[in-house]
Amino acid sequence: MAWDANFEFRDCPWCGLTNTRLDVKTINQKITRRDGVDRYWATVGCPSCGSAVLIEHGDPNSRYRSPITVVPAGREVEASVRHLPEDVERYYLGAMRVLRVGVPDAAAVQLRRTLEAAAAHFGIRERVLMKSIEKLIEDGHVTQSFAPVLHHIRAVGNVGAHASDENVDQATAEGALRFTTQLLRNLFEVPGELNDLTKGPAQTALPPAPGGGPAVGGTPAGSSS
Repeated sequence: MAWDANFEFRDCPWCGLTNTRLDVKTINQKITRRDGVDRYWATVGCPSCGSAVLIEHGDPNSRYRSPITVVPAGREVEASVRHLPEDVERYYLGAMRVLRVGVPDAAAVQLRRTLEAAAAHFGIRERVLMKSIEKLIEDGHVTQSFAPVLHHIRAVGNVGAHASDENVDQATAEGALRFTTQLLRNLFEVPGELNDLTKGPAQTALPPAPGGGPAVGGTPAGSSS
């Protein structure tokens, strides 16, 4: 089913209680839109203030494991990324979960694994992560401007993974999480959202692209169908 117990681990957006697990009251509550599309909601409650939070999740047969909508939105929603492959999402959600409970070293390691899984999704499986990062840039999956960000996440992950006098503090891990979020949106969410637009039921005629190419959502110039 699409509901994931990890959704329960979130800060309360009402009273600000952190490092907690909200109580599940209902899941898989289906509401059908006017156009026939089903949406599924869960209700969770804060054990401190008793306030309720609505979480929209995928249908019971979906493999999508991130909340679609959270009302009211908490801080963790800022880090949500849609269209993540399951293997990438597993490490990414793990990083957020351990960071939320105050274990930044573990979060750093999970973020490093997130990078490795993201690169592997594009067929890049170098033995050294630095080489995978260089290959991601070389193949055009991300721009050169992302290089310092990628190497920062890698370096923070290295500190978290090895026993030494140096530790990853909460602020550093949160910064690495923000960088990772932007990277994943660039790699997966933006292409996924654009793909959804091309498959949407209510497409309208779009103006031609600059240079006489096809309209946005059509087949890119020079590509084969």
